[in-house]
Amino acid sequence: MSFWDPFNVFDPGKGYRAAGKEIKKGYEQGQGYLDPYNQAGRGQINKLTGAQDRLMDPAALQNEWAKGYETSPYAKQLQEQAKSSGMDAASSQGLLGSSSAINAAQQGSSNIMNADRQNYMNDLMTKYMGGIGIGQNMFNQGAGTANQMSQNANQFGQNMAGVKFGENNAMMNQLMNMFKMYQASQGGGM
Repeated sequence: MSFWDPFNVFDPGKGYRAAGKEIKKGYEQGQGYLDPYNQAGRGQINKLTGAQDRLMDPAALQNEWAKGYETSPYAKQLQEQAKSSGMDAASSQGLLGSSSAINAAQQGSSNIMNADRQNYMNDLMTKYMGGIGIGQNMFNQGAGTANQMSQNANQFGQNMAGVKFGENNAMMNQLMNMFKMYQASQGGGM
């Protein structure tokens, strides 16, 4: 190849190719920064769907949670206090051992246990919904990030199309400019 080979000396597409590489490098770097958020959001889809499915069958969810219920130490203490107070009151009235005194003590104990169980269920639901809220926030951030990545990809495609168009037409544009300069130097014009 000689020094004056126009494809060697004049390579007007070279700048476009270099620009395309830089655009691609920046695009890939930017997408790399966004991808962890996208992945975290995508990871929430199955979790949120599962939580929604569980919430759509509240009886099954309540039954599942009820299996893990144990009377809290505080409720046990309250039951003992209620039983002791009830027996003391029955004794002072001379009713110790009567069925009404026993029923009253059992009802008080049952009420304490039911309230404790309801507090347990409410606490679980509060924590469950809090977890869903965190998952929703992560999903929403991931969805926003995915949208941004999609827009970036579209913009990257448009930028690269422009670069490729310029690269493909660079030689012809260069030749046309050289022809215009030659004509102008000869006193003519187009």
